[in-house]
Amino acid sequence: MQDLNWKENYAVGEKRIDYEHKQLFIIAQKAFSVVGSDQKMQKIKTIVHELMDYTKIHFYHEEEFMQKASFPKLEEHKKLHLAIIKSMNQFLKTINAKTLYEIEKDLAHFIEIWFIHHIIYEDKKVHIWLKSANLSYKNATWKSEYTIGEATIDAQHQELFEIANEAFAVVQAEDKKEKIKEIIHKLFTYTQEHFAYEEQFMKTINYNNLDEQKSAHQHILNTLNTLVLHCQEANMQALEEKLIEFVDVGLVQHIVQEDKKIGKWLVFLEDLKEAKKLKEV
Repeated sequence: MQDLNWKENYAVGEKRIDYEHKQLFIIAQKAFSVVGSDQKMQKIKTIVHELMDYTKIHFYHEEEFMQKASFPKLEEHKKLHLAIIKSMNQFLKTINAKTLYEIEKDLAHFIEIWFIHHIIYEDKKVHIWLKSANLSYKNATWKSEYTIGEATIDAQHQELFEIANEAFAVVQAEDKKEKIKEIIHKLFTYTQEHFAYEEQFMKTINYNNLDEQKSAHQHILNTLNTLVLHCQEANMQALEEKLIEFVDVGLVQHIVQEDKKIGKWLVFLEDLKEAKKLKEV
C-alpha cells in the first residue's frame, strides 16, 4: 500500500496549504486503521465523504491563494481540481460493487493520484513559479537525506546540484541568460551520463523497478531536451522558472520518490545475504 505518511518534501512552502495537505493525509490514514471487517465498508465510505468535503474546502483555499499570487496557470489547475472531485464521486458510486480488498487497493491507488502525485507534480508548480517570479531562489542544497547508499550515484547526484547552482551564481544581468543556457546544456549532458550509469547499476543488482525508473528518466530527459531546444527564444524568467522546476521536481523529487527506493533495495539485498548466512550456520 502507498505510504500515507506526510513527508517534508511534499511541502510547497505556503503554511496554510501545507497544513491542509497534512490534514488530508491524516484523514486518509483513518480509512486504513484497524477495525472489524463488518464495519470496514461503512468506515471507508464515511472517510471518503470526509475526504471529499475537506478536499473541496482545501481546493477553494488553494485557488484563492493562486489567484492572489497571480499564478498564470490557475485555470488549468482548477480543471485538475474538478477532475479529482469527479474521480472521488465516481469511486463512491462504484464502491458497493467491489470487495473490501478491491476497495482498499483502489483507495490506496486513488489517494496517490488525488494527493501525492497532485501535490508533487502540480501544487509544486505554484511554489516554483513564486520562486522565479520573486527572484527568491538562492541555491539547490544537497541534504544527507537524499543519500541512497551507493557511492557513485550519491556523488553524481551531488554533482547535479553543483551544476544547477552555477546558474544562480551572481552574474551581470546582461550575461544571465547566456549563463543559464550554458548550464541547461551542461545539466542535460551530465544527466544523460548519470542516468546511463544508474540504469546499468540497477541492472547489475536486478532492481525490481528498473522499467519504471527508465521511464521516469526518459521523461526527465525529454523535459530537459525540450528546454535545450527552446532556450534560445525563451526569456530569462522563463528559463529560470524551468531550471528551478527541474531542480525541485526532476532532481529533488525524483531522488526522494524514486532513487531512494534503490537504497531500500540495497538494504533488502543485504538482509537477504545475512538471512542466507544464518541459514547456513
